[in-house]
Amino acid sequence: MECLEAVMLCMLKEVEGERTASSVFHLLKGKKSAQTIQDAHLFKLDKWFQTTPFLTMELFDRMVEGLQASGSLQGERQRLFVTAEGTNKMRAAFEKTGEFPQLSGWKLAGTAPVFFSRLQLAVQVVSHLAYKDRTYYPITRDEGVQQWVKQFVKESGFEKGRLAAELHREIRFVLEEQPEHPDCLLLRFSGYTQTGKTVQQTADILEMEPTEYWFRFLHSLHAVVQTVMEKGSQLPLLKHLLSDITVSIPLTESARKTAAYLHKGKTIEEVAAARRLKKATIEDHVVELALNDPHFSIRPFIDEQKEAEVLKAGGSSGVRQLKPLKDQLPNHSYFEIRLVLAKESGGTI
Repeated sequence: MECLEAVMLCMLKEVEGERTASSVFHLLKGKKSAQTIQDAHLFKLDKWFQTTPFLTMELFDRMVEGLQASGSLQGERQRLFVTAEGTNKMRAAFEKTGEFPQLSGWKLAGTAPVFFSRLQLAVQVVSHLAYKDRTYYPITRDEGVQQWVKQFVKESGFEKGRLAAELHREIRFVLEEQPEHPDCLLLRFSGYTQTGKTVQQTADILEMEPTEYWFRFLHSLHAVVQTVMEKGSQLPLLKHLLSDITVSIPLTESARKTAAYLHKGKTIEEVAAARRLKKATIEDHVVELALNDPHFSIRPFIDEQKEAEVLKAGGSSGVRQLKPLKDQLPNHSYFEIRLVLAKESGGTI
């Protein structure tokens, strides 16, 4: 079983027929829609968010059909269920690869790729500078990254030979603390007399199925980024590579506009009137804010007692579907139930 198939089964098992197969595809691709963002948190699938940039709907559909044909999935596309056989295959696959506990797609999808592009080019540039060789092609054609690394080298405060030694020390430090084999990252670097390998080439060298390598690489990269965030004082160069990568709270543009009105003290009804939108649409935005902004308070929309009742009902039943919870909580609106579940998934009140 391919690693990506195991990941798909894992995700489909979590949604357990409550969402369509397409919702899993959108999560893997990182679709910036209110529904996908909410699903990522409500079903605890945020680690997988935007982790498969290579995935197409055509490939995804073929893989779903293959999993159905092999007996790993049953049901229609709108409501798929993982079979006992599928669960066993998924567990066997994860016994080999692990479940990538430090993967953090939701938090790092916007940060890690930029960091890696800078790091790849910095390693290449510093390596060639150390050998006084300027005849090489940059590993990335991204002019923004090229200019950034050029400035980084100038402002590093190290002479060329010392810069190479310090960067080597820091990379060695973070690789010693990450969960995958160092070659998952190291083989991707170019330097003096060494050409960085592609994803497929690295997978071949490490004798891995390509999607297994991809998730191991991403797991390793995310672990490195988190180490740099936590121990930046010991890693000045790598900390600098991360320093100005700013990723704002991931909201849809419409939710941002609603947030601006709410910050002015407007009620949901007032925002709906001002924006000429349905009340239900503004409620969707409030749920989105609760999921994504740790400083957003839900208290203006629900009191502590009603919130506690939702948490108790959800905790005792383990149900994430709204209708069963609404049946248990007749005095709560669907909006109130969604809001509490969203805040519980996304952060503190």
